[in-house]
Amino acid sequence: MARKAEVRYINFYSVGSSAYKLDVKPTPKTQAKPLPKQRRPRKILLRVDPIAAAGVFLAFVMLIMMVVGLFQLGTARKQAVQMQNYVLQLQAENRALDAEYKAGYDPEEIRQIAAQMGMVPIDQAQHIQITVPVEEPVQEPTVWERVYTFLVGLFA
Repeated sequence: MARKAEVRYINFYSVGSSAYKLDVKPTPKTQAKPLPKQRRPRKILLRVDPIAAAGVFLAFVMLIMMVVGLFQLGTARKQAVQMQNYVLQLQAENRALDAEYKAGYDPEEIRQIAAQMGMVPIDQAQHIQITVPVEEPVQEPTVWERVYTFLVGLFA
């Protein structure tokens, strides 16, 4: 322990340049005390905030969902490319079949067969116009007209 001076009343006024000499009494040496027994360190318990834990869990779930969504997006894009290629293939096949169909018949031969059956071209056909009179729909009376009719019938 450190030496301690005797406590005296402190006078802030000092006379001249003389300083008081402190009589320091030597402290008696004490015998060494036995060390205290070592204590086991306390277990540190960390309490987890349930809202923070739920937030971390939710972030983890959202991360997994985002990764799954990216895989699904990649699959959908591959399917879209496959469908575009399939459409292009079908369009090419349609053009080939259309050319084959047009090459398979002769328009002049069809015209001769139609003439033999008694058919005539559309510009030579007789056109008849028929007009049908359309009746105008009957208008229903408005709410005010119904009220007026009711009142007239009531007081007549």
